[in-house]
Amino acid sequence: MRKRITTRRRHAYTLIEVLITVAIMGLAAAIVVPNMMQGGTLGVQAGARMIIADLLFAQNEAMAQQSDRRVTFDPADNSYKVEKFDTTTSAWVLEHNPVLGDTAGAQNYEIDFDDDGRFSGIEIVSADFNGTTRVEFDDLGNPSSGGTVRLRFDAHVFDIKVAPFTGRVTVERVTN
Repeated sequence: MRKRITTRRRHAYTLIEVLITVAIMGLAAAIVVPNMMQGGTLGVQAGARMIIADLLFAQNEAMAQQSDRRVTFDPADNSYKVEKFDTTTSAWVLEHNPVLGDTAGAQNYEIDFDDDGRFSGIEIVSADFNGTTRVEFDDLGNPSSGGTVRLRFDAHVFDIKVAPFTGRVTVERVTN
């Protein structure tokens, strides 16, 4: 009886295969990373997300508290604020920042893109809600009117739109 001798062959990568893989990954990184690091695009997208979140916050607070809320944009000052209607004084007052809580001495809900380092260079170009720069949400979350807020950083421009009846908030990139 003869024994059969089997040899095991190891499966491994050759040096050439590893070098080619590393070269391809390096080339891909050289192309992709500079595009990802464009701060303007990321910054204006962050500003747009912040405005969208605050519009939805005002809409949800109006429904939850059964009290009107509004967001007022000031393109000249590059800022906006979230306000609530105070029934005791029959006047609009600043909402408290939800991040800090609704406690005594909490920061009022005003966002100034010029003062906030996270959004440096972002500009509120315009805000138009049926001829005004503010949108009000009633106790059912319905907006007073539809409209658009335009943000810009260098050549990157985004429109944030509020639908007139539903209050649905969408964003789209504006191309020249």
